[in-house]
Amino acid sequence: MTTRWRLTLLVLPWLFPPALPTASADVVEWRLAHYLPERHFFASGWLPEWAASLETASEGRLRIVIHPNNELLRLNDIAPGVREGLAELGFGPAPASAALSVLGLPFMADSAEHGTRIAMRLLAEGLLDDDLSGLHVAMLQTNAPSLLHTRSTPVRRPADLDGLRLRGATPGIRALLLALGATPVEGFLAPQVYGALRDGHVDGTVFPYEAMGVFRLAEQTDYHTEVFLFVSALGLFINADALANLPEDLRAVVLAHSGKAQALTAARAWDAEEARGRALALAAGNTILPVNQQTLVDWRAAAESHTRTRLAAIADDGVDAQALRVRIQTLADETRDTP
Repeated sequence: MTTRWRLTLLVLPWLFPPALPTASADVVEWRLAHYLPERHFFASGWLPEWAASLETASEGRLRIVIHPNNELLRLNDIAPGVREGLAELGFGPAPASAALSVLGLPFMADSAEHGTRIAMRLLAEGLLDDDLSGLHVAMLQTNAPSLLHTRSTPVRRPADLDGLRLRGATPGIRALLLALGATPVEGFLAPQVYGALRDGHVDGTVFPYEAMGVFRLAEQTDYHTEVFLFVSALGLFINADALANLPEDLRAVVLAHSGKAQALTAARAWDAEEARGRALALAAGNTILPVNQQTLVDWRAAAESHTRTRLAAIADDGVDAQALRVRIQTLADETRDTP
């Protein structure tokens, strides 16, 4: 080989270095939209931990960028936005569903874990399929039940609500409060309830205990009536096309991070926060008012007119709402004491 060619071979690698694999070439980036403020326990705990576990299991080939606090999609747009591909992932309210509407009726679930077991059974039985088209459900859960918190009046039975102005976040909650005998009040966002209680605009509110920590409500309430009124269904949803387009091994990782086990760990996180909120109320010197089985009969009876109205509205869409109620009550009994 001539000296000239030897020099050429030495120079070429410097002129044309070998192609190196780029770190981003095989990385799939997904956006996770949710409505919670970053300081919320679920936004700072379970959600980022789940995302980090997914990234680790994918060996860095799946990257999750979290958009909290309605930054990418607002509360009621999360599931529809994920379906449309505006985000690949979303945590928020479950899409409207007859079965989940019945689950949200008064006195269906006793805890986040209990409600989640019911919701996951409804999912497994195919009762939500039509409402979840275009979505893969990584997990479906409920929050902990909402209860009554009052400023200066102890509420032990429905009759004690007479004349009390209670903040209700939605028309459905306000209708329930009216049926129970309270005067429902609208117009205050959740962060404004502290001031509304302090300034005497309302006498009480309806929240899970979790709100004691998030909104510091233990400072503005004196009594907490443990009548567990209703739960709301939440879910972690994945765009079905985004999932289908993943390489098979990455799709398997996502599926391994989906299902009942994931839902139950999420629900237990909500119940743990519920216990912390209750402890905050006690630490503030507030009074917890338990509801015994006999008094619960009175609460159920007071809420029944509201329940029947809601069932009639669900039936207007051609659904056998009463049959759904019976099925969900059966599931509630079957899952109440499940370990």
